[in-house]
Amino acid sequence: MILLILFAFAGITFSKVILEPPAEVKRFPFITYAKVWEGTPAESEDTAVPNVVITYGSGEPRSVVLVAVEIAYSLGQWTDDPGLSPRKIRKGGYPPLVLPLKKALSSGKPVILIGTNNAVVKSMPITFRGPTLRVIEKEGKKILLVGGRNTKEVLRAGHFLARRIIGFKAGAYRTFFSFVRLRGMIEKENYESALELIKSPAGLSACGKNLSLMAPMVLKMPKDVKKVVKKRNRLLYVQLSSAVREGDKNMALDAWKMAMKTCYQCHQGLGVPRLRKFIPNKEIHSRHQRIAKRWGLDCTACHQRVTEVRGY
Repeated sequence: MILLILFAFAGITFSKVILEPPAEVKRFPFITYAKVWEGTPAESEDTAVPNVVITYGSGEPRSVVLVAVEIAYSLGQWTDDPGLSPRKIRKGGYPPLVLPLKKALSSGKPVILIGTNNAVVKSMPITFRGPTLRVIEKEGKKILLVGGRNTKEVLRAGHFLARRIIGFKAGAYRTFFSFVRLRGMIEKENYESALELIKSPAGLSACGKNLSLMAPMVLKMPKDVKKVVKKRNRLLYVQLSSAVREGDKNMALDAWKMAMKTCYQCHQGLGVPRLRKFIPNKEIHSRHQRIAKRWGLDCTACHQRVTEVRGY
């Protein structure tokens, strides 16, 4: 869990990409939750779907278009479905993710705008000091600009958005929500499913991608932070796995609660520097409450004593 928030340790710049302002870039409403497949036996509520559209100017080079594809791919890793509805499909519709600039601006959704060869950037007094991700508002529309002083810098900013922000959040939230589900599975003594969830690359082990992305930063972290990271990994992937495999509920709950304390050490700065410098997006983050409720858990099942702090 600690790896869910280590990305914030980078501050305003990382790999020479400028975030303006950093908290707003990280809190951009990339996804939302919705009902999908309505009218079918598989109708599903609380499904993660894209909440943005991606666009670029008509004069951008092919390399910029390819970055748009990469951003869309990363967003797809985070979401469960594009937001399909049989009714829309019958009418020939499919939820768009990449649109021409004019349609994107009138789509009603926040926009990720890649590049500087477009009417939005040209109509505003915008300058860039390097590869930049900048959140602006234009006529009530929230826009995340992927810019720079030249194409090379635009590409660097675009790759950073795809891999280090959206891709990182995809792994972070899969891990976070799996951690909450795991608490419910232990409570219900559903050990086979719990062990599978721990080992699954789409479950608790989704943080493996984040650990890979974080590798250069982890090496530079203070010793006390590294110690927490090692403790967290040992708790989740050794002690907790062993307790679940053996069907020992008390041992599993103890390991789970101890692991959650390591999360709070970095989320709240308990004994180590607080690494997450921003308040997460409530609309996205609060899904964990609904997951807990479906497993019959109330807030105090997870938030106790050291971890009793709640909120956004």
